[in-house]
Amino acid sequence: ASFDPLRLVNTYGAFGTVSEERIELVIKSAHDISGPWTEYQFKAKPGDVFRKPRWISPYHYRLDWQFWIAALVGSIDRSPWMYNFLLKILQGDQGVLNLLHGSNKGDQADKDLRTPPKYIIVEKYKYKFNTKSNGEQQPDGDMPAPYWIRERAGKFFPRQGVATIEMLENLVGQ
Repeated sequence: ASFDPLRLVNTYGAFGTVSEERIELVIKSAHDISGPWTEYQFKAKPGDVFRKPRWISPYHYRLDWQFWIAALVGSIDRSPWMYNFLLKILQGDQGVLNLLHGSNKGDQADKDLRTPPKYIIVEKYKYKFNTKSNGEQQPDGDMPAPYWIRERAGKFFPRQGVATIEMLENLVGQ
């Protein structure tokens, strides 16, 4: 290929192409159905638009990758392992929560994520890398520009309403 005249690298990859935008699943939970809804962050995949993208090579964050694949297939029924994963979050399973990226700030959002919630939803978002962001404070003192531009793309699970521990126990038990 023209990018490698010395043949030091190749173009092998799991996918033939990588698009400029990506669909990501965002898990949100709440202790009250009226909110506030708190988002769970993953260790490597996009989430908080102000969080700097991770350099993860040569490691492979399998859970993050599985969530990306689940977003591509379009239905939670094609990724049935997610029912149990979401149930474990509602049960406050520390092993599952440790797979996620905690804020470790000790703030209210961090406390909310460590206390078993009553309700959970999964939404789809389109993420696109913000080419104008450098993550630095703006000259006028405003917040830094986000690393990602995201747009809500719909609900992933449940299709209507919110999921509860009882709903997920029934789905896992089937």
